[in-house]
Amino acid sequence: MNALRIDVGVHTILHVNLTGVDFADIERIIFTVKNSSAKNSKPVIEKTFTESGFYEVIITPSESLKLADGAEYDFNQVLKDGTRYKISDTGKIILRKSVGDFYG
Repeated sequence: MNALRIDVGVHTILHVNLTGVDFADIERIIFTVKNSSAKNSKPVIEKTFTESGFYEVIITPSESLKLADGAEYDFNQVLKDGTRYKISDTGKIILRKSVGDFYG
């Protein structure tokens, strides 16, 4: 998976292309960012998609400030029967320090 760059302290826009996904048997797809790949690690960022489309995901300044070096992301799908599957490799997050000062 490609590394994603997130700017710390300002808004970052990420593009997620789900236009080719058939949601007939899928309840939702979840984009998750964690600071650690440990199983008990809580997600710092979690975005949910319920239909195919092209999405602009906005990472807020407050979300970016919670990320640590070594953060990782992946995508999971939850089927309508509740079964959850990992549908991507784990990707790296690259944090880029910003000179912005908006932390709201």
